[in-house]
This record gives sequence, C-alpha cells and structure tokens, in this order.
Amino acid sequence: MIPEIDQDLRRRAMDFARDVVAPRAAAIDESREYPWDIVEQLARAGFMGMSIPPEWGGQGRNFLDVAVVVEAMARACTVTARIVVEGNMGAISSVMAYGTNAQKAWAAKLVLAGDKPAICITEPDAG
Repeated sequence: MIPEIDQDLRRRAMDFARDVVAPRAAAIDESREYPWDIVEQLARAGFMGMSIPPEWGGQGRNFLDVAVVVEAMARACTVTARIVVEGNMGAISSVMAYGTNAQKAWAAKLVLAGDKPAICITEPDAG
C-alpha cells in the first residue's frame, strides 16, 4: 500500500523551490558551479538526509516523501532536484543499509550538514 503524501512537506518543498531555487535556476545552469549556498539552505530546511533513520539524526522519512521534495525541486531546477536525490537516496542509502555504526554516524553527519555524498564500491578482483 502506498502511504499518503505529507501535504505539509509538499507545501514546504514547493515554497522553497519557488522562493529559493527558482530565482537562481538559470544562473546555476549558466555557471555550471555547484550551488553550495542552496545546499546549505536545503540542509537547514530539513531536505537533506530526510531518509536517514532518527537514531542517526535524520527524519526517517520514506522514499515517497523524498520523491515529493525531488518533484518540487525539479519544477524549478533539475540540478537542485539531483542534489536532493543524492542527499536522500544515493550513497547515503547504501551506507545506512550496509555500513558499520561508525560509517553510519560519519556519513549521516556529513549529509545532514549539506555535504555532497558519494560512494565507491569495489570487489576482490575488480574496482
């Protein structure tokens, strides 16, 4: 069963996209520079690390909630939408699912502060 969409979250995300992201979208595309100032604001607004479990400092939100925020950001700026994807569904999901407690604590702190997450996976005979 699909959970109900959190309408308050949707409204906050749409307002953020309209007020913060949309006015900068063209400049972000033209400059091709990573918008760290917007990432900091995303983190302060609680849009980074939303899927991180509460025991690691996150909100423990499901991926539908994350998708609602991604959709709102994508209406204004695809770069910002991608940042929200990576801050909630990308590398941080793998670390939260398979990392040690030390790795989870370290990664959660970085993502919640607005750092840019990435992951590298290797195999014994490759990578």
